[in-house]
Amino acid sequence: MRASVERRLLEVAIPFMEDLYERTHETVHLGVPEGTEVVYVSKIGGHRPAPAPSRVGGRMPMYCTAIGKALLAFSSPALFVDVVDAGLARKTPRTITAPGRFRDHIDRIASTGVAFEHEESAVGLVCVAAPVLLGDEDPVAAISVTGPATRFRPEKHAAAVKAAAAGVASTLARRAALRTL
Repeated sequence: MRASVERRLLEVAIPFMEDLYERTHETVHLGVPEGTEVVYVSKIGGHRPAPAPSRVGGRMPMYCTAIGKALLAFSSPALFVDVVDAGLARKTPRTITAPGRFRDHIDRIASTGVAFEHEESAVGLVCVAAPVLLGDEDPVAAISVTGPATRFRPEKHAAAVKAAAAGVASTLARRAALRTL
């Protein structure tokens, strides 16, 4: 059943991801939550992709990735507790490891609707992500754009990433409504 949901998600998300790639020419990811981790279900990279530690089917901790933080900011409070209880291990010198500071960071993401990562999962990588939200449920996925800190400015692409995530959500909702008719 989960495979069919992910296939439907991919069918809807890929065109939005391709648009983001054309706009940025940087690596675009689609990730879904699983426990306290992000599972990458799709990745589009170009001729000069940033050397990201992600791969399709791979996992990363939520607390140090933009996708993970976007998912976490819109998930149940219990998930935040689970993530902190699992430990905020330092991946790079910029990883947020203090629970209070991390809580403030997640609250800011919840108020803006977009998450940033500045070299928190890998040195030299920056990222912007937004959650795919369906109603009042926990997010089903998140979309991000990742690039090297030397050339990519994630803040410039926040609106486009947020719009892509909203587009995926509205298309999924529309398709679900049509199936119930």
